[in-house]
Amino acid sequence: MAQTKDFTEEEEKNYNTIKSLFEHFKDKGYDSAQRDFVFKHFVYFDNVLADTSKTQILKRTKFFDELFSQMIHYVDSVGMENLDAAPTRLFKDNPTFFKSFEAESDLNKFLPFTLTYYDKRRPREPIGVLLFEPKTHKLLTWILLNQGGYYYFLTFNLL
Repeated sequence: MAQTKDFTEEEEKNYNTIKSLFEHFKDKGYDSAQRDFVFKHFVYFDNVLADTSKTQILKRTKFFDELFSQMIHYVDSVGMENLDAAPTRLFKDNPTFFKSFEAESDLNKFLPFTLTYYDKRRPREPIGVLLFEPKTHKLLTWILLNQGGYYYFLTFNLL
């Protein structure tokens, strides 16, 4: 477990969400029958687009199911005991990784709401970034895209 003494109260809430999520799914897969439970407890999924047609909502939830299932599979394949997360701000000593969060970047405003996950066997080598919704501390996304040096989080209401 990460040294939560270095976490703010908000970061600790985010950490507890992701820890609880993976403990819940440890050694069991995800299927769409669990979606409502996941949305209620762990993942912030909001249809905020102007196009909230039933077809578009179904498309987004199907895409969510596919990606979420892959995330759970990844955690199982690496082993939950090998993974941990810490506030992204604690990775400033990795300039290649932290570059996307520097003060002049668009992502800097999201820094307080992120945790970076890593393999405990290589704790200074980040694997990815988790973004949390600030009020509920639910996971917004675990997908950070880089398109030609422009970084952005892919949230499910953008699909």
